[in-house]
Amino acid sequence: MFFSVSAASSATLVGLLFVATQLHLEVFTDPTNRWSALAQSTLTILSVDFSLSLFMLMPVVPPVVRAEVIAGVVAFGLWRTFRSWWPVVRLVDTGRAHRLAQSVQLLILPVIVYVYLLFSAVLLWRGDNSAIINIGGGFLAAFAVSLRNAWRLVVNVGADAALRVSKDSPNPARQDVIARPGKTKE
Repeated sequence: MFFSVSAASSATLVGLLFVATQLHLEVFTDPTNRWSALAQSTLTILSVDFSLSLFMLMPVVPPVVRAEVIAGVVAFGLWRTFRSWWPVVRLVDTGRAHRLAQSVQLLILPVIVYVYLLFSAVLLWRGDNSAIINIGGGFLAAFAVSLRNAWRLVVNVGADAALRVSKDSPNPARQDVIARPGKTKE
């Protein structure tokens, strides 16, 4: 029952992720943009969670095979995550240290979840059948990270875009020049 709910929740959150990307499509076309990397890595997390949840629903699969499939899918997820973040991390523009610090905090939690799932797969492979509970906990952690990332994509991408517009604008305060200071034009 848990894995079916996990699969359904992941599929639902993919919908939120698609909404977030549709709201600000121009941001996600740049591979060096950290929001693009966050969207790609979040989609990878949700895909891993969804596919493994469905796989765990399959009856009569030996624990060793489950562990091997989990390890393979998680290794693929790690590769995709690092591949999507690499263009952001290797930037040499000004402000690189600040961008790197922000990117690392968005990258480290998914990596921790993947490592935890790999550890749980090794336990399952070694014959510890209670590792299924650890795997379920890893799925919950992956879902929590994805939920946080999807929310950040919905809320923060728009705020960043508004800041970028206002910094480039000849009127950064976005005030009506005819209205008196402190008053808004209605």
